[in-house]
Amino acid sequence: MQLLESELAPDSVLPVQLQDAHFGGARIQPEKRLQVAVLADAVLTFHRSAEDPRPRGRRRFAEVEAWFASEETDGPFAFVSICQSLHFDPGYIRHGLRHWRARLEARAQQKRSLRRDSSGTRHQVQLPRLRRVA
Repeated sequence: MQLLESELAPDSVLPVQLQDAHFGGARIQPEKRLQVAVLADAVLTFHRSAEDPRPRGRRRFAEVEAWFASEETDGPFAFVSICQSLHFDPGYIRHGLRHWRARLEARAQQKRSLRRDSSGTRHQVQLPRLRRVA
């Protein structure tokens, strides 16, 4: 039994048919693209401002941290509203940001752990690098 070439050809898919797909609507609807941009900017601000010692950076970090922690659904650009619209789990995003922040603080804590030698100068103890074996 031989298959005809027309039976092996892929079916055509129109852009309208992708509208209900998970991210198909995000590609088509400008509102969803804007929501993705707001969420991405908030994550970038969270990352960039986390270690900023200046008052402006600390204030910016506090604002974005409060935005992520908020449970409000009043406007289209509230964190929970954006997550609902894009079918994201807000708890998962919050957990990821908390985990990243904890790793950042642990790394900063390791840098602060300096030892003083007998002369009173501070130095950090490091292990020698291992050579790579091919």
